[in-house]
Amino acid sequence: MQRYRHDRLRPRRGVPARDHPRRRQTGRGARGRQRGAGADGERPSHHRHRADALLPHGRVLRLPLHHRRPSVRAGVHDAGARGTVGDHGGRVVKAVDVLIVGAGPAGLSAAAVTGAAGLSTLVIDEQAAPGGQIWRAAEAVGADPVRHAALGSSYRGAMAAIAIARQHARFATESEVVDVSPDRDVLWFDKTARTLHQTRARAILVATGAMERPVPFPGWTLPGVTGVGALQIALKQGGMVPDGPVVLAGQGPLLLLVAQQLAAFGVPIAATLDVASAFPSRTALGALPGAIGADPGLVAKGAALAARRFLSGSAYRDIRDLEAVGAGRIEAVRFRAAGETVTIPTTRLAVHDGVIPNTQLTRLLGLAHRWIDGQAAFAPQVDADGLSSRENVWVAGDGAGIGGAERAAAQGAATARAICRALGTIPAAGDAPRGTGARTFVDRLYAPLPVSHFAADDTLLCRCESVTFGDVRRVIADGATGPNRVKTATRCGMGPCQGRICGANLTRLVAEETGRAPRDVGALRIRPPLKPLLLADYATLAATDSA
Repeated sequence: MQRYRHDRLRPRRGVPARDHPRRRQTGRGARGRQRGAGADGERPSHHRHRADALLPHGRVLRLPLHHRRPSVRAGVHDAGARGTVGDHGGRVVKAVDVLIVGAGPAGLSAAAVTGAAGLSTLVIDEQAAPGGQIWRAAEAVGADPVRHAALGSSYRGAMAAIAIARQHARFATESEVVDVSPDRDVLWFDKTARTLHQTRARAILVATGAMERPVPFPGWTLPGVTGVGALQIALKQGGMVPDGPVVLAGQGPLLLLVAQQLAAFGVPIAATLDVASAFPSRTALGALPGAIGADPGLVAKGAALAARRFLSGSAYRDIRDLEAVGAGRIEAVRFRAAGETVTIPTTRLAVHDGVIPNTQLTRLLGLAHRWIDGQAAFAPQVDADGLSSRENVWVAGDGAGIGGAERAAAQGAATARAICRALGTIPAAGDAPRGTGARTFVDRLYAPLPVSHFAADDTLLCRCESVTFGDVRRVIADGATGPNRVKTATRCGMGPCQGRICGANLTRLVAEETGRAPRDVGALRIRPPLKPLLLADYATLAATDSA
């Protein structure tokens, strides 16, 4: 049997790579073969930018962005002040002053500032239209009376922000970043045209926002079980509503907001299962005066949403032992409340435990990160202007720490002004972002649940690779004391999402099992491509460059 290095699989003749008997090595033998491994079982950072693809017959196709880079001739087409990449209406852009990743409140406000200051600005976003998660499909919602009536209050300021940003920046919608080189060459993929492009930026602003924290529990992968955020996406994107009563479980402002939005669409809420106790903790009450002083309107809105939901008569408090039950899909939800076991028939369960910064791209960039106790998550380490640990790479909005849409927009504009000054341009004056008093109160009121609060040993932690909590605990007991060593031993985080779903929970589980602080445990390393691509897609870079 042939041996393989950590970065190159060499299967036996006739054995597919995925079925190779040494593919799932665990313990000291697997880790021992990683020559030159770092403290947590991974190769040193100078290997981080390799983008090797394993062909079906076992050969390795090397596609390192930084060592064999094609000539930079492809890019975006300037379609005029209000145009987008898809319009193909003008000259090809080889480089830009500012490249912004994310077209939510932070990215839009930043684009308006840098563009107005005369800096060429490109905004890349995965969605079909600007708006981000909070303002998803804003222009379509504004044109739909039904959706606007139910969701309009969540889109305050969206249309103006989008319109101003369109005047000053180019947009590459339905596009995603694949890799970024040390000299800020950004490799990005147009999902509509299925073409790969490369654009060099003098400055990069990461405004990738937040993602919903996954909540593992028995049955959480059954069809019909989603995050509360996924239900809201369906409402915003196409006005799609569940075809029956919904059970909502968890905690946080988004859960209360989505309950109100579902009711506005006429969707019945079978029950709300709140994991929090009936009375706020002392630490939460201690932060209440600061929250009222910082944003009294937000506090009043949250209190009204909570009162409306819990006066409806269908709410359970302080639930335990949450479980989705069903054969092939969810048929009921079972839990304990007030010392009794309760079973509620349902075909739709939505769960929520807050949101966390989306750090996939900032990890790929190799930025320094800090652990935020109140949000139980890592976030990039930035200064007061949003500058990261890497030269001319900036981070703003919820991707730098959860603060909400209004604060994200203010941060985006403030960071954009700092970028203008760094690039030798004088920006228009603007206000500084408000303080974080309201967010501190929310974090304490809805303190994140322990990662194994509902999970049993046979509960899946990594959905992509079917790795359970028990699998991870066993390899930790065998000596895999960091997320990347657990990844090597179990394949947790090796699936198509690259740990986007399980990574934060893996850090917390390792910390829980080893008795260390999450900041000391660290996080999974992210490698290019950031999102899965076909090998044929890489060929389009050379094709577009020669066009």
